[in-house]
Amino acid sequence: MNSGTVERAAGGGAMGNPCKVILLAAALALVGAGAAAQAQEPAAAAAAGHLSGQLAGVSGAPVAGLFVTAKAQGSGIETTVYSGPDGHFDIGGLAAGAYTLTVHHARAETVAQDVAVGPATKPLTLQVRPAADPLANAPSSTWLAGLPDGAMKKQFLLDCGTCHEMSRSRVMPQGKPRDHAGWVQAIRTMKAIDVYAVIPPKLETMRYAGWLAQHLDAAGIARLKPPAPADTATTQGATITEYPVPKANELPHDVAVGPDRRIWITAFWNSQMWAMDPATGAFDIYEVNNDPKAVAQVRALQFDPSGALWMVNGGTKSVVRLDVKTRRFDTYPVGMYAHDLVLDSTGDIWVNDYFAKAERIAHLSHTDGKVTDFPLPSAGLEPRDGVPLPYGLVVDRKDRLWSTQLAGNTLVRYDIRSGRSKLYRMPQANAGPRRTAVGPDGRIWIPEFDTGRLAVFDPDTERFETFDIGDGDCGPYDVGVDQQSGAVWIAEALGSALVRFDPKSRRFERYPLPSEPAYMRHLAIDPETGDVWSAYSSLPTVVPKVVRLHRPVR
Repeated sequence: MNSGTVERAAGGGAMGNPCKVILLAAALALVGAGAAAQAQEPAAAAAAGHLSGQLAGVSGAPVAGLFVTAKAQGSGIETTVYSGPDGHFDIGGLAAGAYTLTVHHARAETVAQDVAVGPATKPLTLQVRPAADPLANAPSSTWLAGLPDGAMKKQFLLDCGTCHEMSRSRVMPQGKPRDHAGWVQAIRTMKAIDVYAVIPPKLETMRYAGWLAQHLDAAGIARLKPPAPADTATTQGATITEYPVPKANELPHDVAVGPDRRIWITAFWNSQMWAMDPATGAFDIYEVNNDPKAVAQVRALQFDPSGALWMVNGGTKSVVRLDVKTRRFDTYPVGMYAHDLVLDSTGDIWVNDYFAKAERIAHLSHTDGKVTDFPLPSAGLEPRDGVPLPYGLVVDRKDRLWSTQLAGNTLVRYDIRSGRSKLYRMPQANAGPRRTAVGPDGRIWIPEFDTGRLAVFDPDTERFETFDIGDGDCGPYDVGVDQQSGAVWIAEALGSALVRFDPKSRRFERYPLPSEPAYMRHLAIDPETGDVWSAYSSLPTVVPKVVRLHRPVR
């Protein structure tokens, strides 16, 4: 164990790259960094009023399902609702002050105006025109719909969509579709700087470049359909709040609702842990890296019963325990770039090895810091297939670990008490199982990134069941289960939406997010309110934000 201090060491040094598609993001280099976000000042304490009004088209007919956003000019916090079936909107709970009100959607020209909110703000009437270019702000799933379904598309999603979005500027640099040579250059650049050698040989440069150029040419792009307005029957009464983060050039990776009711966020590139007050948007910053020569790449956080916060520092191959009261952090080398972290019933820590050629997990004793490795059953990948990429890791109430292998297309059970393990293959080839969650009934919920489906595994029957989310290109990255209602929440990284699934009615509800791109890698559910929290984590950085979805109880 190494003890850290709260003083951050200066300097850069060798920086590991946990995500192969950082390389493609850098290669395409088509999205600039977002404007610098400033540290947030506390917002006004009292919620003094609301903004309401009506949206109408050129003909005077009501316009439904658009985003209506009020941005506080002092704090930068943005509150968004959806216009209703009659075009009406009402943004409540706003503190008195100056706001910028914006009506926006991929299908609509943006309308913005400054307004003052007080106890008696008058309703507004806003005219909305169709967008001149409805693909300009379309999510990744719109562009991916232009590629034919099949094995090649699944492989492309796995290798080139698992860490970044597929935006208009990436498909159409300088406003024109990328040609065969352009795609060749992008893929070759990605492979040239693949420091972890996780891009599999079966991603053949010339073949995939030709495939992309063929289907995302001018004719193919002309056939794409921009996203439809939100379903007002679902989104009625929902509110989305977006918070700017302290540093614009950041990848806020994972989130958790802390026992202190603050929202905790891993600052991936800045070797920090952030704690945000959701009432004000103010951040407290904790240093969590004791290696001045490496970027910590902070991810995967969990509080223990004492209130201490555990996290993974992938860039230093370590696990860190942070005492949030004293700000002291202790570092435990684990000898692997861990992807996920869980605590078992005894308080010990378990992690999985993201870049290993053979699947394994590690156990860290919270009492003496001893680390022990355990092998997991192998997915049996051939060299041409690359590495298995152990991904999601959860523990159930019987102290059984469940690990997904993103490229291995498997789910593995490891019984902590007996040491026995078993491998299960996903029902579909190359499904891309990602970050998982355990439901109150003990079933394991698994997002299938490559298929756009939600899977559930029953440990008792050892059977899978899968459900169509509704968009095969939405890129479900993470799931979380509301332990009170049993509802499953899904983060659509490529669809820029949060989706709720009711296992009883088997009904999906989709909540599009007002920012594009809204590439999410993790979500957390507030156990008291049921609110869903996530963060936008684009590569390269676009505009990172922390986001909350409040859905009224129905």
